[in-house]
Amino acid sequence: MTKHSSLDSVPADPSQWSASSQRSVSAEWTKEYTSYRYNCWRCRAPAVFTAEDQRYTYETKRASIDQKRILCEPCWNRSNAISKEMLECERAWAASKPSLSRDKQFLERWSALLEEREEYVPYRTDVARKNMLAKLLRDA
Repeated sequence: MTKHSSLDSVPADPSQWSASSQRSVSAEWTKEYTSYRYNCWRCRAPAVFTAEDQRYTYETKRASIDQKRILCEPCWNRSNAISKEMLECERAWAASKPSLSRDKQFLERWSALLEEREEYVPYRTDVARKNMLAKLLRDA
């Protein structure tokens, strides 16, 4: 991703968007991406979603055109790291549930990741998993 300090614009190519984005109303009227300023949802730091980053996000990664940036780069990176660690926990759990259900250190780590993730993506609360881990920790 390219860093820009000033607000700028770059041409949009909706033919490179995901199929669902190409069917959206945005495909009809989006001719360019324009950098825009926002404050990070988590830390409130000022940030810019650059036109180049938008082109990369929508045309290369093919993310939904309705996706808007809400986290600054450091918070986004930490959010991705949390997701990666949680996936590792889920894979380990699937492979070794009987032994890990008694591993207090593993259960505490996974529980802490679930709690921390809510700071970055509050709408992804996993109440069932949090309750399961709390019960296992009480029994461990």
